[in-house]
Amino acid sequence: MYHFFIKPEQAAAHEVAVIGSDVNHIKNVLRMKVGEQICVNDGSHEYLCSIAQLDAEEVTAKIEQVSETTSELPSRIVLFQGLPKADKMETIIQKCVELGVHEIVPVQMKRCVVKLDCKKEEAKRKRWQAISESAAKQAGRGLIPDIHPLMTYKEALLYASDKEHILVPFEHAENMQAEWQCLPCLDTYWRNKKWKHIWIIQQRPVRMHRCRS
Repeated sequence: MYHFFIKPEQAAAHEVAVIGSDVNHIKNVLRMKVGEQICVNDGSHEYLCSIAQLDAEEVTAKIEQVSETTSELPSRIVLFQGLPKADKMETIIQKCVELGVHEIVPVQMKRCVVKLDCKKEEAKRKRWQAISESAAKQAGRGLIPDIHPLMTYKEALLYASDKEHILVPFEHAENMQAEWQCLPCLDTYWRNKKWKHIWIIQQRPVRMHRCRS
């Protein structure tokens, strides 16, 4: 079933309104018809709907079933990612969104080779946000993780100052064992819902690893 996102104000008592680029996707790419079912999420609720009307700028869908979003991790993970070379950032965003990261903050580290001016930064951010949305749909997420504007390291420290726990992968740790050993601990805390925010900062891409489910 196809998955779409809306803002809470787009959901009424008995119907939801899908707007924006998803309208063209539903009508002209997927070629969906009235009566077909879609899944719509507003960040906290998941709606099972059937398409009721296809207009030029809006798709109206009748709500058939409502449930609380259960696909999100109990802990909100914020990834602070130093800018990597080439298009590696796109892969990082895609995989981290699929794994459950709540926010991604690009960080201009002192030794980053990549340098973005204001014009390039805005264009990159729009593309990164589109990748986040696509990955969220593909993974059945309950929300679209936000890709923040580029921050300096000092700005990142300030933004992370209220986070409960900070994890910093260390690239010189032997075989990355220091990082992998903390994963069972993370799994336990997630299950017990003891951590509300986790800050992870890395300058270079590391292997992705999903905690046990």
